[in-house]
Amino acid sequence: MALCSRGHALKATLLVAFLLILLNLLGSRRDTAPMSATQWPKRTRPSPDSGGQLQHTQPQQTASNQTIPGQSNNQTGPPDLLNGTATSGAVAATKSTTPKGHNETQQPPAEEGVAAATATALGGHNETTKNSTSLSRTENLVDDSSGGSGNVSSSSISIKHRNDSLDLVQTEVGQDGNCPPIPPNLDGPYEVDPAYEPLTKVEQKLAPKLQPGGQYSPRECRAHDRVAIIVPYRDREQHLPVFLKNLHPFLMKQQIEYGVYIVEQAAGSQFNRASLMNVGFVEALKQKPWDCMVFHDVDLLPMDDRNLYTCPDQPRHMSVAVDTFGFKLPYTTIFGGVSAMTVKQFRTVNGFSNSFWGWGGEDDDMSNRLKHVGFHIARYPINIARYTMLSHKKEKANPKRYEKLNTGSKRFDSDGLNSLHYRLINLIRKPLYTWVHVEISPESS
Repeated sequence: MALCSRGHALKATLLVAFLLILLNLLGSRRDTAPMSATQWPKRTRPSPDSGGQLQHTQPQQTASNQTIPGQSNNQTGPPDLLNGTATSGAVAATKSTTPKGHNETQQPPAEEGVAAATATALGGHNETTKNSTSLSRTENLVDDSSGGSGNVSSSSISIKHRNDSLDLVQTEVGQDGNCPPIPPNLDGPYEVDPAYEPLTKVEQKLAPKLQPGGQYSPRECRAHDRVAIIVPYRDREQHLPVFLKNLHPFLMKQQIEYGVYIVEQAAGSQFNRASLMNVGFVEALKQKPWDCMVFHDVDLLPMDDRNLYTCPDQPRHMSVAVDTFGFKLPYTTIFGGVSAMTVKQFRTVNGFSNSFWGWGGEDDDMSNRLKHVGFHIARYPINIARYTMLSHKKEKANPKRYEKLNTGSKRFDSDGLNSLHYRLINLIRKPLYTWVHVEISPESS
């Protein structure tokens, strides 16, 4: 009898042990299921209520020049130019004449661990913004928006040119009419097109899909984000068409409302990239209540459309991994190339310093400003925030940039948006972008 009981007890023990082992194995398999290293970023911040009716705005094709309502039409120059007055800080912008060539830029790239792409770094940001700038201006805003039509073909391969999927954008619309938090038509990595094409040819392809001034908003749903792309520019005529033909299709797929501003410095003085970005910020907000600003070098092309051009809770360095830097981050505090800040964040740090003439230093100074007020730099993972850099001649470095950086903290409150002086020469809404032509005053320094 005792032997029988022991036998049953032994069998019960073995059965329990077997079940425990089986459960452990099943749990282990679940825990070790592979996680994709290339998971797509999601907007994590709640989007603001855009309010109002869902608008279906058709691209506007305008053969004649248009003047912004409420602004005087006292234009005296050629019909496609806008001459007017602009004041920044205490300086009034006086009239001037012709436009000139195009841009400059700088690089920054990089890499940062996947941990850097935290939830706060991945979200779309929105806040109600008001143009509280005290600057005043009377101007004629001209539309130069005649653009041809072009047929865009689609590609069935997984790696696509941006233009291939222009006509394939499908939108899932929520019950409230808002675009979905995650754009549904992202491809991830794709092949950029660095080949030069005349600007007129690029306009034929893209202008029918855009509003005058290079602005866009999805027609099928209400965008979560209003983003101004600010591009400091001078003497980069070969880069501009390549930049525009790659960037516009990239941004359209992200279902954001956006506008591209090419801010060109007039000849006659050293290039001041930081001041041009300050000017772009001020002038863009005069046109529309943008809530997110992306500052973008004209020679950098994004390589993955999951790199969302939105603003999270913290300032975001976008160009983390650039091909010319071996797709690695040169140093952890870098903030150059492509960066994104909300209007509130940019005003909190008083914008960029106006003291950096020539190449280098202004982005590191901005990094110091962000740290000074308690922000940290957010980044996407290096497998998403990838860029290719267009070849260009190396710019002459600013020999005083390190001295300016070392003493920068003394000027954070006095050198920036509140000390910006410039003269607005022209502001024209072209088919693919809004051209802001300015002369930067040395008094800004």
